[in-house]
Amino acid sequence: MSSTWTLPDDLQAPTIVPEFPASGEPLPRHWSLCFGCGDDQPSGIQMTFVVGDGASVVGRFEVARRYQGGPGVIHGGILGTAFDEAQGMACRSVALAVVTAHLEIDFARPIPLDSTLEITAKVDGTVRRKVYTSAEARIVAGPGADPDVVVGTSRGLFLVIDQTHFEKVKSMVDAVPAAAGTAAEASSF
Repeated sequence: MSSTWTLPDDLQAPTIVPEFPASGEPLPRHWSLCFGCGDDQPSGIQMTFVVGDGASVVGRFEVARRYQGGPGVIHGGILGTAFDEAQGMACRSVALAVVTAHLEIDFARPIPLDSTLEITAKVDGTVRRKVYTSAEARIVAGPGADPDVVVGTSRGLFLVIDQTHFEKVKSMVDAVPAAAGTAAEASSF
């Protein structure tokens, strides 16, 4: 990684919450309409996850042709989405809910369409509400597959939130107000 990213001196080792599944078990999606992992989101990338060792997860998705950026390769924004999703899922090992505060990505190699991308993400540590993460992407099947070669890396900072965080917009699922007057209320923050 070519970043100048540094972890804080007061970083605490991650403490895994008791609800987090054991290593090797599938990790449930956090929301069925999520663009990153939702199985009810047909336009999304529909990543699947298994729990890794410690505070880590391994996610996979197929690089569909609709994710094309340059000719024959993934769009960088899709890779950013995949890193964000994987690192956010790793955060579930230490907290119920988080939001992304900062995400940086280094693109190391082109990722061909029709390949299978695997992202391993882990929690590096925490400081109060801050959760620091890192991740690596590899092509594990299809064109360009070489599981030993890292094709992208990412570092992230996530913030632990409580369930009231989304209260103002929860009625706006798919941008359609659930009741009259909801849109005005949702835009007032």
